[in-house]
Amino acid sequence: MYSYPLKFEFPMISLGRQMDVKNGDGGFIMRISDPFIAFKDEMTVINGKGSTVMKAKGDTSFRFLFQFASTSTSWNIVDSSEKTVAWVTNYWARMEEFKDVHVESPSGIGSDGRADIAGVLGNVAANMFNNKVSQSLPSRLVYKITDSEYGNVMGWVVPSRGTGWFDFLPYSTRIQILNLPFAARAYAPSYEFKLGNLYSPTVLKLQKQRDLLVDKYTLEKTGDLGDANERWAVPALSLVAMFERQRVKEMADW
Repeated sequence: MYSYPLKFEFPMISLGRQMDVKNGDGGFIMRISDPFIAFKDEMTVINGKGSTVMKAKGDTSFRFLFQFASTSTSWNIVDSSEKTVAWVTNYWARMEEFKDVHVESPSGIGSDGRADIAGVLGNVAANMFNNKVSQSLPSRLVYKITDSEYGNVMGWVVPSRGTGWFDFLPYSTRIQILNLPFAARAYAPSYEFKLGNLYSPTVLKLQKQRDLLVDKYTLEKTGDLGDANERWAVPALSLVAMFERQRVKEMADW
């Protein structure tokens, strides 16, 4: 359907957030726009003819005028007929290296079918320990893509390992690094798109490009991805590029 790598380009100056998506040959695919002044979280996606083909609606019912006040963590991408294309939700997930760190919870039921006090206490202790482990181990911001708000998982966008470890640094340290001269321009995070399972092979890779003037990303194809999956994956990754670019800018401007 598309010729890779796709190019995601942000203008040097714009009111609100805006990004153009282009084919590998430079042909225009779509533009995503988020107005500077708005009362709700909603982005529009237009095609080369200027027609609105999709919208991305945030889960925040009211946004106080300016985009920096947005608090949405879940976005519903709909087509021109208001049919859901994909839901994009972000949250912090445990780093892959530590996904198996936990203790097994013992059963609270004895062999005779009755409650076992030792087992119940052990179960409570194990749950408390696992909760503490989850809070303490390194985690990274991932984007889960589903077919509805609480529907089936279709894919994930996961920061690459180096990007994930950068996010694990203390917030004040990240700010200090990005505020070094040209550091924010040189910082080039990358993200991996996976179909289905969070630990599935990467089929698309989103990479920020180093540029002194404008923000650019490329989307490379690294695995098998059919046209049906491409239809929702590319808009979802476009949103992720918008969010991650804004997140880095806010850290660098701190």
